[in-house]
Amino acid sequence: MSFVRPELAAWLHVWREPLVWGGLAIAGLWLIWRGYAGLEPLSFILGLGCFGAGLGLLRDAVRRTRLSQTSPAEGVVLIDEARIGYFGPRDGGFIDLPAITAVEIVARPHLPPDSSHAWVLTADDGARLVIPLGAAGAERLFDALSPLPGIDFDAGVAAVLGPGARRAIVWRRAG
Repeated sequence: MSFVRPELAAWLHVWREPLVWGGLAIAGLWLIWRGYAGLEPLSFILGLGCFGAGLGLLRDAVRRTRLSQTSPAEGVVLIDEARIGYFGPRDGGFIDLPAITAVEIVARPHLPPDSSHAWVLTADDGARLVIPLGAAGAERLFDALSPLPGIDFDAGVAAVLGPGARRAIVWRRAG
C-alpha cells in the first residue's frame, strides 16, 4: 500500500535529479549558516563547496528534465562514443557528432501534445535525423550534445514550454 498519490509519485520520479541537487544546495546553505554562526571555518568552507556544486548541477538537471518528455514516443536512441543513432518505425539513421552542423528542436503539430516535439540533427552532408523527445534513450542526447561549443539548451526549453508550434535553433556550427 502506498501512502503517496500516483500523480505525486510520478512527478517526484521525473524531478528526482533536480530535487537531489536542490537538496545539496540547501544543505550547503545550512552548513554556511552553521559555520558562520558558530565560527566554524571548516563547516563554512564545506558549505560553500556544497552550495556551489548543488547550484551548478541543479541548473543542468532542470534543463535536462524540461527537455525530456514524460510520455514515451516511438523509436530508440543509441549513443556510442561520438555517434548518435535513432531507430524508428518509419525512419532512422546515424550521425557522427563531429559532422553535426545544426541542432534544432521543432514542434510537430500533427502529433498529440505529449509527443509533439523532436530534436532535428543536421549533418554536413545535408542528412537530417529527427528524434522525438520521448523516444527511448533520448534523455541522453543532452549529455551527448553538451560538448558542442556554445550550445543553448535554454532556447530548446523555451520552444518546448512555449505555446503553439515553435522551432528553436539550439546550436549551429560557425561559418
